[in-house]
Amino acid sequence: MRTIFGRSFIGFLAVIAIMAMIAPILIYGTMRSRLNGMAVSNLTRTAESLEYLLAPRLNDDPALLDSLVGCMGERLGFRITVITRDGTVLADSDEDPDSMENHRTRPEVIVAFNGRTGTSSRESATLGQEMLYVAVPVRQDGGIPAVVRTSLYFSEHRTILRDVAEDISIVAGAVLISGLIVALLISRGISRPIRRMAEATRKVEGGDYSIRVPYGSLDEVNMLAADINGMISSTEGLIGELSGKNASLDAIIRSMAGGLVVVDADGGVVTANRSFMKACGAGGEPRGENYIDFVRDPDLADFIGRVLHDGIESGQVSSAGRIYSVRASSIPETGQMVITFRDVTEIAETARMKREFAANASHELRTPLTSIKGYAETLMESVDEDERKYMRTILRNADRLIRIVDDMRILTELEHPMTTLDLSKVDLAEVVEETAELFRGRASEKGLELVVRSEEDLPPVTADRFRLEQVLINLIENAVRYTAEGSVTVMTGARGGYATIVVSDTGPGIEGKHLSRIFERFYVVDKARSRSRGGTGLGLAIVKHIAALHGGWVRVTSSPGSGSMFTVGLPVNPRSPSSLTQD
Repeated sequence: MRTIFGRSFIGFLAVIAIMAMIAPILIYGTMRSRLNGMAVSNLTRTAESLEYLLAPRLNDDPALLDSLVGCMGERLGFRITVITRDGTVLADSDEDPDSMENHRTRPEVIVAFNGRTGTSSRESATLGQEMLYVAVPVRQDGGIPAVVRTSLYFSEHRTILRDVAEDISIVAGAVLISGLIVALLISRGISRPIRRMAEATRKVEGGDYSIRVPYGSLDEVNMLAADINGMISSTEGLIGELSGKNASLDAIIRSMAGGLVVVDADGGVVTANRSFMKACGAGGEPRGENYIDFVRDPDLADFIGRVLHDGIESGQVSSAGRIYSVRASSIPETGQMVITFRDVTEIAETARMKREFAANASHELRTPLTSIKGYAETLMESVDEDERKYMRTILRNADRLIRIVDDMRILTELEHPMTTLDLSKVDLAEVVEETAELFRGRASEKGLELVVRSEEDLPPVTADRFRLEQVLINLIENAVRYTAEGSVTVMTGARGGYATIVVSDTGPGIEGKHLSRIFERFYVVDKARSRSRGGTGLGLAIVKHIAALHGGWVRVTSSPGSGSMFTVGLPVNPRSPSSLTQD
């Protein structure tokens, strides 16, 4: 039985039945043990008393002694036997001594002749019945000429024990029947309120919150009933509150300007708002359908598929002539994905125009700047020393403007949404060594030590070699430019699936308030120092974009007077090619 009533009833019944069986056995065994002990004690006391009476009469007429022993046995209710040292039966209360065999080998007789009280139980060879024997030595003149043995028939014990067993069986049967009735009542008293509680919870599960569990006769059950009733009331209130919140949330989702869809792990649509259905061209309510069945735009359907299967978290997708910025986030508890769509067509168009303007401006500016630099270099040869000072200023600023134009062009390329990387297996240590070699002359001119260290057995990294060189050039150039004395160290290593490049210097360091903005375009810590040393304010922004394109990261640690350390992390094996495009 799997019900509470059945289990509790069977449990109570089993306990009572076991007790009803074990108790009689224990009582019977105890009674038997005590009867045997009492019999041995009585036989011993009787034998010891007879020893004092019979010791002076051992040399009397055997017939007279036998008659005396017979009278004593009849009065005492025991069998009495007197045995000499050679085993001859001198007298016996129940049998003719002459017809009895030699008793020298009887265990209790042997023990008695050794000066102790002997006890044994066995079937009598003379009478053919099981008997209990006790023998004590008869002491005379310092010796033991004979022993007195008393014995008792076990049949008398069995009669007593049989009567006791019958009485115990009657009592055990009565206890078992009473226990059965009590177990039935207790089990029913426990199971009935629990069945009522189960019935109440089933009704609550079906939406009936008006049900209440009735109270019973047990305090514990009443406490549980009160808790369940309180839980039902609380649940009713929470359900009402949750329904109101769900209605509000549903209204908010449906009125959102941006598209939103929630998809389960199998691609089934949990919910979607009107903006999403409009974007994907769906006509009706898609809830419960697979997204493939109602998303008509193939690019949009493909992106949702990549979100579900490849773990893409953000990107852009075009649908019906519009551009949407898409972001996805998972709900770990349910395994669902929340995907939001924001129409960024106008923003994308503005960004495109900005990129085109920057690219065109860079192209248009570079030509005259190159000409200005060329004319200035030519004029340097034909002017005096005072005029050369002005020419050098023109050349220095022309070089700075050319670098700014070049960096703007690179940054514009990196920010283009369709920018891709030319990936290959790259020996990071080799690229670092070759790039560092470009700056050894400049470092030596400033009295700086340029140190390159690489871990042994560094695995090749999947990266765009040209872009990787741009990262190293910007970081090493900055370190050499702003370090007045000491050293610049470039280290490569690997940790946690990432290849790392660390560029550290012994320069002046950077205050903490600048660290959060140092990778922004045109942000410089010291504008005057940056201009005097030819900085453009774009190098670190380029480093950040290239690292992000690879699915990596860049970090900086620095403090005034302690130098700076820039660390770039690149995944050794990127997740997928899609993760290496600009979102």
